[in-house]
Amino acid sequence: MNTSDQALLDKALRQFDENTSETLAERALALQDRRFVFIEGAQWEGEMGEQFENSPRLQINKTQRGHDKIINDYRANRFTVNFRPVGDEGDDDTAELLNGLLHADIYRSKGQLAFDNAFSEGAAGGMGAWRLCNEYEDESDDKNDRQRIRIEMIADADQCVFFDRAAKLYDKSDARHAYVLNAMTPDAFKEEYGDDRLVSWPENMKLPSFDWFRGDVVWVAEYYEVEHVSRELRIYTRDATGEEFRYWTEDMAEGQDDDLKTRGFTRRTRKIKRKRVHKWILSGAEVLEDCGFIAGERIPIVPFYGKRVVIDNVERFKGHVRDAKDPAKAYNAQVSKLIETASLAPREVPIFAPEQMEGLQSHWANMNIERHPYGLAHPITDPVTGGIVQTGPVAYVKPPDVPPAMAALIQIMGNDIAEITNGDDGSMEIKSNVSGEAMDIAASRVDAKSFIYMDNFKLSMQAFGEIYYSQAKEVYVEEGRKVETMDEDGETAVATLGETVADQKTGIVSRRYDLSVGRFNVIADVTEATATRRDKTVRTMMTLAQAATSVQSLELGQAALLTAVSNMDGEGMGKLQDYAHKLSVQLGLDEMTAEEQQAAQAAQQNAQPDPQAQALAAQAQALQAQAGKLTADTQLSQAKTVQTLASAQKTAAESEQIANTPAQLPDVNTLLSQAA
Repeated sequence: MNTSDQALLDKALRQFDENTSETLAERALALQDRRFVFIEGAQWEGEMGEQFENSPRLQINKTQRGHDKIINDYRANRFTVNFRPVGDEGDDDTAELLNGLLHADIYRSKGQLAFDNAFSEGAAGGMGAWRLCNEYEDESDDKNDRQRIRIEMIADADQCVFFDRAAKLYDKSDARHAYVLNAMTPDAFKEEYGDDRLVSWPENMKLPSFDWFRGDVVWVAEYYEVEHVSRELRIYTRDATGEEFRYWTEDMAEGQDDDLKTRGFTRRTRKIKRKRVHKWILSGAEVLEDCGFIAGERIPIVPFYGKRVVIDNVERFKGHVRDAKDPAKAYNAQVSKLIETASLAPREVPIFAPEQMEGLQSHWANMNIERHPYGLAHPITDPVTGGIVQTGPVAYVKPPDVPPAMAALIQIMGNDIAEITNGDDGSMEIKSNVSGEAMDIAASRVDAKSFIYMDNFKLSMQAFGEIYYSQAKEVYVEEGRKVETMDEDGETAVATLGETVADQKTGIVSRRYDLSVGRFNVIADVTEATATRRDKTVRTMMTLAQAATSVQSLELGQAALLTAVSNMDGEGMGKLQDYAHKLSVQLGLDEMTAEEQQAAQAAQQNAQPDPQAQALAAQAQALQAQAGKLTADTQLSQAKTVQTLASAQKTAAESEQIANTPAQLPDVNTLLSQAA
């Protein structure tokens, strides 16, 4: 290993030891919390279990119901991320592209599993996390270098994810470095990195708090470090159209600069200091792989905390289980003791002298099985007088009485657990004669128990959107590349990056779907399940339809009813919804699909003319021709009238000219010459 790699490894080990030493206690508690709620027998781990080692140890998991309530609230109201343009610096088309790319990448990489795992771990133990990385669009195509963004789950985040201890923000956007530890089997490690690289932590070095080699698991670390680098930004502008493109010099393809200049763009450059994230893969002894700079300006790890505070400059977190563990342990201990007491003396047992049972042993041994109507016993006689001294049992073994303190303790602990975990909030019970408004108020009070977890997850989703946007600007950059998008309902589409479009009114050509231009805000918001939203839409539209009908607004009522039908779920609803769609198109509520438009055009072209329609058309043409003839005759009559008037005016003018001209006698010589 060269000197620079050794220096990097030494720095990473030192920082890791510093970051973990302060939070080991918190992370150990978080692991205990998750085991407490999920693993059978984990509620007896530690000193509590050692005290009851030879006694019954029952586990009544009263923390599970409250945890499930939080998980159910989350899954009924999942969070989504939306991108919105900032003023005039972005456009709606590109924002929609980002939304579609995000949903498509989540679906393709099963990102929802990563979100659910992080929320479950954070709600139980206090911390969860997931990460973003890049992968090739087609692993089998060696000529396709295009990449997509993948969302990956991080299991046991409270034991595997470590941030810079100086980072104080919730989303860790201020962290300078971070670690993600991955467990590998020795065989998998050898296959990936080679047999000669499977080594434990060097013995001559101070062993940090975390063992890099333990049992049959080898730990490797993804080490991320934020670096500030100076980069050249090229800005291309074209005054004729107002277009502008920005590219980092090292990201530009070969010949792209000449192509832009040929198209009339002018170039100017800027030196900009930019944050880049460098990634390495480390073992306990060496740098296994230098991954170089990755996409984006943020460490691609998204943390989620159930409840988080910073006290004494140490980050502390906990989940739903932490405060309920001690009452649950006490409750289990008392119930176990009660079971033990009842099992030692479950019923009243008679005590007989040996001579009373002589020959009757099997009779009493099978008493509970054969259910004898009565029991037999020999009397005890006085050996001297022969008189009967005792006829019944000598004494009885009675069941012990439950101490009042134990009964009270069981009740108190049960109430404390229910209050802390909100496991029995009455939300499963629906009473009669209760208004919907009162039910909503009660539901709001119940939801307030899980509000802090939901609100913190909203912060995590916003951080996820910001990291995704930072990476997407560098991953989806190929002009003309076709990418798959998806909306919230799962409908897919295809968009072309950097495509040019012409405005139909002005004719100005512009580009769209260019992630390098503009800025976008990330808005995280809760969204109900699709079925729940549709049910609410149906109820709202039915109410609107009734209200519109009552005020004689029939078109509005019809539109509301059609909207309700389109959102209904049920067996055999397809044909009705298709019919409702056709009516909605006629009302202008819906638009024809591309297939419907093609079918309508084909039907119009291939339609046979109706005889009655042909007759009406011929009649219309005849009437139109007759009207044209009448118009022509009228115009001819008008022309003749104008001509007659003109001739009359000419004759009058000539007559007037003759009347005003004086008479002249012919010349004598002229007359003589004519006569000759």
